[in-house]
Amino acid sequence: MVYSPNFGYLYIHVWEWIGLPFYLFIIFVISNLHQKKKEQEDPIYEYYQKALFIKIFGGIIFSLVYFYYYLGGDTTTYYESAVVMKNLMFDSFSSWAKNEFGGGSVENYFLFNSRTGYPMTYMYYNPQTFSVIRLINPLMIFSFSGYLLSTVLVSWVSFFGVWKLFKVFCAYYPHLRKQFFIAILCFPSVIFWGSGILKDSITLSCTGWVVYSVYSVFFLRQKIVQNIIILITCGAIILSIKPYIILALLPGSLIWIFSNRIYKIKNTAVKIMIIPVAAITCLGGGYFIVKNMGDRMGKFSVDNISKTALETEHDLKQDYYGGHSFDLGGFEPTTAGYIKIFPKAFVAGTYRPFLWESGNAVMLVSGIENTFLLYLTLLAFIRTGVFGIFKRLYRESLLFFCFSYSVFFAFAVGLTTTNFGALARFKIAYLPFFVSVLFILSQKQNKKIDESEIEPELSH
Repeated sequence: MVYSPNFGYLYIHVWEWIGLPFYLFIIFVISNLHQKKKEQEDPIYEYYQKALFIKIFGGIIFSLVYFYYYLGGDTTTYYESAVVMKNLMFDSFSSWAKNEFGGGSVENYFLFNSRTGYPMTYMYYNPQTFSVIRLINPLMIFSFSGYLLSTVLVSWVSFFGVWKLFKVFCAYYPHLRKQFFIAILCFPSVIFWGSGILKDSITLSCTGWVVYSVYSVFFLRQKIVQNIIILITCGAIILSIKPYIILALLPGSLIWIFSNRIYKIKNTAVKIMIIPVAAITCLGGGYFIVKNMGDRMGKFSVDNISKTALETEHDLKQDYYGGHSFDLGGFEPTTAGYIKIFPKAFVAGTYRPFLWESGNAVMLVSGIENTFLLYLTLLAFIRTGVFGIFKRLYRESLLFFCFSYSVFFAFAVGLTTTNFGALARFKIAYLPFFVSVLFILSQKQNKKIDESEIEPELSH
């Protein structure tokens, strides 16, 4: 059981365990019908149901670990506050609507009462955490306010975004679908941290939807209105929860979009002249946008990242992390300082904790996973070579986008994150992209097809 100062003791009730097989059976029937319908026209759907249940299993394991091993955490606090929001919906729909669409304010907070309970104040008054509560509270109706069943529903809903991301990679490199199944749909840390009631599950799913929508609108030109709506909606959700993900996504995605147009130009001289202009425009435009969104980016904003890194360095001198922290050493918050610290920060954000740094079972899994990442990285360099890697990044726009997104994110996370536990969670935002890139580069023979040959469906 988990003790909450606001709610007393929380339980995973017996009726949830009794109801779990029924929920799984319903999900099985729906997903099985969908897979059979789609499998005839798209062979990648042979992985659909398998991937879905791996994700749901990951969500169940996550909920049990946090409930019985850690005795609570952000996941249970999100759940508690979401139940309160659901209670408010049935107590006074107008009061619920004011909170759901008006945001957290002192006035709206006092719309809750003793019948509904009160949400955790530190989550209610934080726009990013309250956004999660506003998104998941309708699911409490269908889970009958059960924590375990709510987790299953979050896992199910968040699966669709990562599946769409899987479809994009398979469209470009269909011969690597088995590798992408591992990288995107069943990589251990992504399954564990990306399937529970957390920010990460929502933002990872929305990131997948954003990539798929960009691909559908700018490359395939299919269902443009529908995909623009999805793109705007999911982009807004990411901005409301983890806006710094946009900081990492935007420059690379702009280059991805423009490079596709440039590659179609037949005149080599014109192409050579346009490429540097387009690159500068994309990078400059992306920088300008995220610079003006600095107040929403938190510790990852352009202006705050130096401050956060220096605070992290000071924080590491404290003793409350119990040996589960890492130290990159001091650095100057200048351009030269960033260049100097980049290798250490990138390695930390990508490959740590190392096996010998694992202090518990969860970190041991991360250590094994990171060893596998290091192996894939070395394999990519051996088989493709440094020059070959840069050549392929130049020629393949999706590859460049994923690589730039991963490298930037890994550097920022490694520079600003204090301990291994937080690092493992932050990493899942880019791990599916990075592992996919490594799989692509580590193949002896690589194939690439034209985007116009693919007609992916938007159905779930």
